[in-house]
Amino acid sequence: MIPDFDLAQLPIVNIAASLAIILLMLLIRLAAGHAIRSRTRAAPHQQRRWEANIRNLLFFLALVGLVLIWAPQLRTFALSLTAVAVALVLATKELILCFSGSFMRTSSRAFSVGDWIEIGGIRGEVVDHSVFVTTLHEFEPGSFSYAGRTAVVPNSAFLGQPMRNDSLMRDHIHLCFSLTVDPAIDVFAERGAIEEMVSRRYASGSKEGTRADAALKERLGVNLPDDAVQISFRTTDLGRYRIDIGLVCPTRLADSLQNDITCEVMSYLHRRARRQRPEEAASEGQTDGAAREEGASSRA
Repeated sequence: MIPDFDLAQLPIVNIAASLAIILLMLLIRLAAGHAIRSRTRAAPHQQRRWEANIRNLLFFLALVGLVLIWAPQLRTFALSLTAVAVALVLATKELILCFSGSFMRTSSRAFSVGDWIEIGGIRGEVVDHSVFVTTLHEFEPGSFSYAGRTAVVPNSAFLGQPMRNDSLMRDHIHLCFSLTVDPAIDVFAERGAIEEMVSRRYASGSKEGTRADAALKERLGVNLPDDAVQISFRTTDLGRYRIDIGLVCPTRLADSLQNDITCEVMSYLHRRARRQRPEEAASEGQTDGAAREEGASSRA
């Protein structure tokens, strides 16, 4: 009499099925990646986005398949080793948080490959993201120029820190920067000249900036300032004067535009300060001379 074996209960069958699923997912990923790179003319960041989405989808399908295959063994293991399972959860707390952060990112559609984001003081372009980490190509501080560095951020950071996405207007940005001036320089008397210099430097990108600003208002449905250039004057906690400048400009011009405006405005203010010093010294000398003459006449 031939014994009746249940092949589904043999570990070798589960192992073979698991290897088959993993091999199938790898083949699909390689084929999809080759098809995307060779048969599409999309931008590089768009191709990376498709590859990342396909890889994450295949990982999820493989995970579901492995769970279904090993479900009886996992159930037995979980029931018999409850204490070990609790200890395992505590030991893998960070991995669970990373997985939760990945789920939060996916469900909220906070960003995708190719977006420009800032998280925990790190700014850069998202080049890849997985279940546990997100990879960024970093920008230089205060600009959108690549720094030549790669930052790997754990997805758990998205649960405890605010994240900013700067890709709403990828080709245009709302450039905001400040100039700090010594109180000896009267910036309020030079307001008209400063506004004229900023407007003249901004003229090259004003048309594109105005169109981008209108598109942003229509897309978001919010009331943004109508002026293309916003200039405000404030003071700092240290008693210095601060000039805040904000404008919408093409991203490719942001760094050069900020540098040109800063150099021209600060150079102009310093020239005005040097011209004012001799005049102030002369007026002070005249005042002292008059005081001395008045004192001499009173003594006489």
